[in-house]
Amino acid sequence: MAYREPSAGELDRRITLRLRTDVAARNQGLDSIFTDEKKRWAQIKPVGTAVYTAGIQTDVKITHRVTFYYLKGISDAHEVVHGAIIYRVRRVADMNGTRRYSILEVEELGPQKPGGGVYG
Repeated sequence: MAYREPSAGELDRRITLRLRTDVAARNQGLDSIFTDEKKRWAQIKPVGTAVYTAGIQTDVKITHRVTFYYLKGISDAHEVVHGAIIYRVRRVADMNGTRRYSILEVEELGPQKPGGGVYG
C-alpha cells in the first residue's frame, strides 16, 4: 500500500523521540532511563476504527500514525512524546521504501507523569 507523502506544512507537531531502557529499581520495580532524544517536526493522525479494532484483537493496539523525515535506527524500544502525551512505538516503517519519511504506528499511553514516564 502506497502512502501519500505529507505536503508542506503538514509536519506541524513538534515531537521528541527517545530511547527507553528499563532497569531494576531498589524497590523490586523498574526505573526507566531515557536516552538518545531527538526532536522532529511530525504529523500525528489517529488511525481508523478498523485498524484499531484489529489491533485490539491481536493485542497490538495502534491508536495513531506518526510521520516525519526519515530517521535511521528507530525501533519499538523508542517512545514519542508530544506535549504531555506519551506514545509507545509498535511498528516502524520506511514510507514507500524511499527513505524520505518514516512512519511509526504507535499506541497512546496517556499523559506524562513528573518522573518522565506514564507510571510516575
